[in-house]
Amino acid sequence: MLKSVTFDVVGEQRLHCDACEQRVARLLKTVEGVGQVRAQADRQRIDVLFDATVLDPRSIAERLSEAGYQTKVAGQ
Repeated sequence: MLKSVTFDVVGEQRLHCDACEQRVARLLKTVEGVGQVRAQADRQRIDVLFDATVLDPRSIAERLSEAGYQTKVAGQ
């Protein structure tokens, strides 16, 4: 079952450019269950389409945290 989640980047390390967006996309696409990733430096957002039977948003946020990006689920 595919679900989507949007994360706001809230920590000191921010998305600054296209290279940052690509880095985040490559990073998350290596996580089992992640289908699509769209990082947006201009909005400090990361949209992720993932398989909810394999993965949950908390696990995705943990992977982002390991890479230095502090996030929260958008709207929370």
